[in-house]
Amino acid sequence: MRSKSSSLILGMVFVALFTGCVKNADTKKPSAPINHVALVSLSVANWHGMVTGTAGSTGHAAELINSGLSALVAETESKLSGVMRVTKVSSFVGNASYRGMGVKNDLEILLPKVGGQPLAVFVKENDDLIAAKLPSDVAKKLCATLKVDAVVVVYSEWAAAQGHFVPTRRALAKDVVSVWDRNGNQVFFKRVDETGDAVIGGPYGPIVVNEGTIKQWSQAYNKAFDQIVTAMKSLK
Repeated sequence: MRSKSSSLILGMVFVALFTGCVKNADTKKPSAPINHVALVSLSVANWHGMVTGTAGSTGHAAELINSGLSALVAETESKLSGVMRVTKVSSFVGNASYRGMGVKNDLEILLPKVGGQPLAVFVKENDDLIAAKLPSDVAKKLCATLKVDAVVVVYSEWAAAQGHFVPTRRALAKDVVSVWDRNGNQVFFKRVDETGDAVIGGPYGPIVVNEGTIKQWSQAYNKAFDQIVTAMKSLK
């Protein structure tokens, strides 16, 4: 059996590796204040199936994750509306122009549904997805179609983190958010990692994933997004 200190080191190494997979992106200063936005893409990845745990299968884990994603869209829009005007996804998710700009989802991600339709994804490469990228021409078209100053792209990666001093595990969400203006420029980029408040596993056994604990990942997502949306005030 590994010692407590070795478990601690392994946990810290895991977190270091996990948190090093997204680089900061170059951004341009907005040519005009960003006062009106729309959330055009929100995707969630179950990193290496870590959210499976005691759920028993990746399929069941996906069902559990999906059960809370529509609420996550509403919470994200609510947080955004605290700093700027928001055109809600529900008003355009079925719009033919919006849907026509999306690409087929061939990536291992989960997309929330609003009004029975999934949010679009606009990139085909995984590296672009995890960097919350958006093609410049698509950003321009989205802003024009939705009549907003800018559009918001969110990618969230869900896994588990082991504590630094007590080797217990908690839900981990890595939120990556970008904002693209009507000129097709990326004017904001930020990434924040956060953990849920409750313990969901020990250092040697599987993490517990069920109808109750799945909310820990949503909590971690929201804690991270709170910090990101505060930073977005600089766009106004």
